[in-house]
Amino acid sequence: MFKKNAFVQRCPPTFIGIGSLRCGSTWLYQVLKCHPDVKLSDRKEMCFFFFPDMLLHDLEWYEAHFAPANGSEPKPVRGEISPEYFRLKAWQVNRVANLLPDLRIVLTLRHPIERVWSQALLEFGYLGGKDVRKISSINFLRQVERARNLLSSDYYRTIQIWSRAFGRDALYIGFFDRIRDDPETFINEVLRHIGVTTPWALPEQFMKTKVHATNSLVRYNREIPEVVQWYIADRLLKPTERLNELLQGQVSNWVEEMRAIRGKARVSWRILREVNRTVLSVPERVAYEAYHAVLDARFWWRWRHFQSWYISDADRRGIN
Repeated sequence: MFKKNAFVQRCPPTFIGIGSLRCGSTWLYQVLKCHPDVKLSDRKEMCFFFFPDMLLHDLEWYEAHFAPANGSEPKPVRGEISPEYFRLKAWQVNRVANLLPDLRIVLTLRHPIERVWSQALLEFGYLGGKDVRKISSINFLRQVERARNLLSSDYYRTIQIWSRAFGRDALYIGFFDRIRDDPETFINEVLRHIGVTTPWALPEQFMKTKVHATNSLVRYNREIPEVVQWYIADRLLKPTERLNELLQGQVSNWVEEMRAIRGKARVSWRILREVNRTVLSVPERVAYEAYHAVLDARFWWRWRHFQSWYISDADRRGIN
């Protein structure tokens, strides 16, 4: 754990947005950059804590992204938005909380089936440069099983981890549908949570604009195949039920819809599910776990280096 005032925090963030992926984080970033009282990192997704950049840079480098360019007093509200933080492990989030205990957290949730499908289209059609009309259903199902996708869809897990580390009041939990249906109310709720005076009039260009909407990034349209829709509902129903209990019924409509979809199972789909989970997806899952076991060890040692270096530097300056 970091000692109190163990290092000189020149300009740390006061809030972070943690996603999840395909839940409006780019729209939120672009809107907050327009607010005169908010300083956002020029780089939208810093992905510093427990991502490769942490192995290359130190905390002073990270904090410099929130400092004023002209050397004036820093703005009281400063932050970054990195949807990948949504997937951090509990031990990693706990260390962030030890470092920045007063951090405010913003996360946005989207219907699980919509989110997974949007991510799959983006990764195949935009990042992979493929014609999504030609992607087979089994390839979409394998995409659903990727750890990156499953972790980004387990809202219950993430809320529990971040709430335990920072306290439930530190979290703002919003819904993607609010961005679409009532964006000005949504952004003012976020602003109040991160400590900005409201109300604030949302700039007109953001009232109906979906920044980085999937259909603007992917060349071809593709409706979700019925088997893929069923597979996602089957895979994510239990964590969504746990989420609904945690949020006291706020996503009951998601649960009901997913139960209805899951009830339409066919024998061939169940067979395909078992083959995908027990055979096709295993090599990638094993590779993912092995890679991240090594990476986590490097992160652990790197964090110890941060702790040792900053405490030693503070001691040299006579800080207790």
